[in-house]
Amino acid sequence: MQTNPFFDVLWSRMAQRGDFPTLQFSIDNIFKTLTSDISVGEMAAGVLSDFSLSQKIIRLANSAMYRSFGGEVTTVSRAILVLGVDAISHLTLGVQLLDYFTGVAANRPQASKELKQALIAGEFTRALSCAQGVGQAEEAVVCTLMHHMSRLLLVFYFPEEWERIQALYDGDPARESEACQQVLGVTLEEIAAAAAIKWRLPALIAKSMARKRLDADVALETHADWLGAIAEVSSLAAALLSRGEPEDVVQALLLSHAEKLGLHTATVDAAIVQAQVLNASMTHAESEDPAEASPQQKSGKPKDALPRLRQSLLEIQREGRELPVSELAPLALESAMRALNFSHCFLMLLNPEAKRFGARIGFGDGMREKLEALSCEEGFVPDIFHFAAIAAKPLLFEDSFDKEVAHRVPRWYREQMTDARSILLAPVKMRNRCVAIICGDWGQTVCTDGLSESELEAVNLLAQEISLSFLRSAEHR
Repeated sequence: MQTNPFFDVLWSRMAQRGDFPTLQFSIDNIFKTLTSDISVGEMAAGVLSDFSLSQKIIRLANSAMYRSFGGEVTTVSRAILVLGVDAISHLTLGVQLLDYFTGVAANRPQASKELKQALIAGEFTRALSCAQGVGQAEEAVVCTLMHHMSRLLLVFYFPEEWERIQALYDGDPARESEACQQVLGVTLEEIAAAAAIKWRLPALIAKSMARKRLDADVALETHADWLGAIAEVSSLAAALLSRGEPEDVVQALLLSHAEKLGLHTATVDAAIVQAQVLNASMTHAESEDPAEASPQQKSGKPKDALPRLRQSLLEIQREGRELPVSELAPLALESAMRALNFSHCFLMLLNPEAKRFGARIGFGDGMREKLEALSCEEGFVPDIFHFAAIAAKPLLFEDSFDKEVAHRVPRWYREQMTDARSILLAPVKMRNRCVAIICGDWGQTVCTDGLSESELEAVNLLAQEISLSFLRSAEHR
């Protein structure tokens, strides 16, 4: 398959533009999670480093498909607990694959059209495969998106050849791959499979690219067969919907393959509704002013911080009794970060033997690289962290550059968090000993209104939930 000179030209063009190394780095990082014992905190930190990605994951976790898990999902940490590491990994990969092409698609109508169709196909797949479980659904979505990667690769790297292919198949999806074979000497499926191998995706995804006829007398014998079939059907349904075909035409297509794919009529009907909603949403977005459609995230403490903190506390109290501290701590930390809109937030844990605090979990831009340097001894030093460690409740330092406070900010913190002005520190205590410290800041924004007593108490209660988790862990040792 890859002996065809077409692939040498494709990889060369991708490398020349600098796109491929970036995508490969993202994919490699994502699939490390599938082969390692990564913690919820580590995975959440990786997702939260991309604001757009984190919002998409939270939106999905709150979608109709996953609502049966109960309770609104407000944090990436809880989304990981709800959906599972594998599902989040596949979801992240799907987002990365699409984002890879989105950046330059805005001014290219053909690319925008193919991206839109890929998104609709993915939505069809997610809805159709929901009965098979979250992990299966997100894996199937990746396979569907990879089916569309061949088209997107041709749009971007072989635009003239793509126009010739379109002229040959003349809108008939059944002849599209055949036309590609005539023009380039390879099929769309071969391009997708080669890309999956090149990007070091799991072998199952590459295998699912092989086209298998959807005739009633052709059995789906393997999971790869099923993934490829549902991707094919979803893509055909997306093409019909994108062309404006009536709902009954889309429904007839899906129902004709429902038995083979193990689908119920109700699932098919729900999938059509979800895909139509997405299609309408994207059509509406295309007509909006981009500046209005994508408002910038406001900095500083939000006006509704108290209800957000209380909602987070209720969620943690509801879920936390069953969670080990390794899962509850990142959930509580991220909940505080979202409720108060921190720019950076990290948790310092005490190592009792070394008698040192060290940052172990952190969210925000560049936090993963800073964690190792955020460390201090347990023994008292007259700085803001040690004042917080002996305090009975959280402390807010409104302007850490003010001359009354600046000399109390330790050098190890200031070297890493150079622009942090307002700093909130909340002690986590167990048997009257501070065992952890929550630290959050709003970057260059000063928290001029401070935090009310009720807000500080809510933060203190969040810290106490971490303390209770430590106690439960100690009891089970």
